[in-house]
Order: sequence, then structure tokens, then C-alpha cells
Amino acid sequence: MMKKMFATTLLLAAMATPLKGQGLEFSGGVNFAKLSGADIQNAAQSVGLNFGVDLVIPLGPVGLNLGAGWSQKGVEDAARVIDLSYIEIPVHIRFPLIGAGPVRLNLILGPTIGINTGCEVSVGAAAAQNCADLAMDPFNAEKLEWAGAGGLGLSFSLGGLVYAGVELKYSVGLSNVSEGSSLAAKNRTFALTSHLGFDIF
Repeated sequence: MMKKMFATTLLLAAMATPLKGQGLEFSGGVNFAKLSGADIQNAAQSVGLNFGVDLVIPLGPVGLNLGAGWSQKGVEDAARVIDLSYIEIPVHIRFPLIGAGPVRLNLILGPTIGINTGCEVSVGAAAAQNCADLAMDPFNAEKLEWAGAGGLGLSFSLGGLVYAGVELKYSVGLSNVSEGSSLAAKNRTFALTSHLGFDIF
């Protein structure tokens, strides 16, 4: 289902004729992440960072958000701390809720592909180890993660072609973080980000 949604969104982007108002955005923020699943007990949030760059393309009344970024996720449960990192590719649609004047409020919905770039586990005071090198219960991180995201974004003009904004999004991983079912867990992440944007066309 998510793959079909991703393909449909890309098809819309390919068919669209760029209109005035394309934006280039540079963003950074904080992730409040957890893993959810049968193999995670008494989990606490893991706090990580996110950075990215996005191209916003107007498609009539809505905007298509194509981007790439780096994101830290993971969890701390009763037995261990799991740290995961991803290169993420969002393909999101921005629906304007308030679009008049210098301030805009958008509803943000769409799929995200995550490419795993790191997986480490810490147990007690021991140094972190690669997930695949653990003496007990080793696992390989899944290379690709499919996720769905939704949230709200607020942007405001800084004058001329420059604008800024903040976004709060919640993403739900649709695939296990490990290959096969060696670790039955999926990412759940709140991301709070700010961005600086430039109208480039």
C-alpha cells in the first residue's frame, strides 16, 4: 500500500508543470523516537537530531515536498539502548489550511523512505556495539524502511524571497527495523523541526 502511495505521489510530481513559488528549504530539529513491538518492553523515548534539505513544488492549491535528510532514531528499554540512523527521503503533500497573508499553516501528509546508515546497541555501561556483532540476540538492521507521516507546518515571510517556519510531524514505521523478524519492532517518531526557505523561481 505504501509503495503504491509513494509511486502515485512521484507520478504526480513528474506530470506537474512547475509554477511560480518553488521553494528550497534547509531544516534541522529534534526527534523524540521510540520502537514499538513485542520485543520492546518498558520503552523510554530516545532523543536524536534531524537535518535535511527540501524542494517544495506547487501543484495547484497544494505543495509537493521532495527532500533528503539525516535522522537519528531508536529506543531505550529495560534491557538496552538501541541507536538507529537513517537517510530519509520524504515525498509529502502540503495542504494549506491558512494560506493568505505572510503566515501560512499547512497540513502535511505522505510517505517516507528511510535508508539505514547505522545500528548500535548499548547494554549497561558497556561500549556500544554494532547490532550484528552482539554476543546475545544479534540482528541486522533492515536496509529500507517504509513509513507514513503526518503533521502541521507553520511558515512566515521574512521579507523578499526569504521565509522561515516550524513543523511538527509524527511518523509511523510500517516495516520492522530488523531484517526478517529477529527484532519485532517498528519506529514511532515525533519530529520537531525549523526551516529557512528561499523562493527560487
